[in-house]
Amino acid sequence: MDPITTAMRQCRLFDGIPEEKYQNVLACLQGDIKSFRKDTILLQIGECPKRPGVVMDGTLRISLCSEDGNLATIERLERGQVFGETLVCSMAEDSPIQIDALTDVQVLYLDFDPLLLQQENGCPHKAQVTTNLLREMGRGALFLNQKMRILAQNRLRNRIKLYLQMLPVKPDGELHLDMGRGELADYLCVDRSALSRELGRMQKEGILSFQGQRVRILDQNFLRI
Repeated sequence: MDPITTAMRQCRLFDGIPEEKYQNVLACLQGDIKSFRKDTILLQIGECPKRPGVVMDGTLRISLCSEDGNLATIERLERGQVFGETLVCSMAEDSPIQIDALTDVQVLYLDFDPLLLQQENGCPHKAQVTTNLLREMGRGALFLNQKMRILAQNRLRNRIKLYLQMLPVKPDGELHLDMGRGELADYLCVDRSALSRELGRMQKEGILSFQGQRVRILDQNFLRI
């Protein structure tokens, strides 16, 4: 299976569209594939966003700039995830976020004008893509609400708990962090050493145990409270 089809199958933007029609949709939205090396900045803060994209391979990071000038990680994007859709649909002239490549990445850029301007281009799947886009933007809004709830917590332990509640937990109580310790500290907007100390205390108290990015919840009531 070619990489475009693989990425589109994993992307909710194309839910409900038969695979044999993917090329028609790409033609409608003027799909364009670009490759970027690790650490490349795809969109800078203050830059005018032009086209949304879908991650075909690799990992992107979305960041905000804090008051002290440091970047705070908002989200990591993997294969099949969409980025830039809210900025483009809102017609923002200055991006409040930065998007950069954590690894070498391939991106499928799209043109949303046929969706936003209701252009007549004869694509029968335009309505389905538009519906999927609205759902994706709704999920994005929900994610940001969850992130705001995390940052509203004064106690670091509560921030950790809310983050862990967002991750799928296996029946044996194990879960897998989707980022490393440094990135998690950025995501929670705390110092890395403070995060390590709190995790260490939680392990001593029998709440959880961890090895690398694998975490086992020992106190089953912790995530329920």
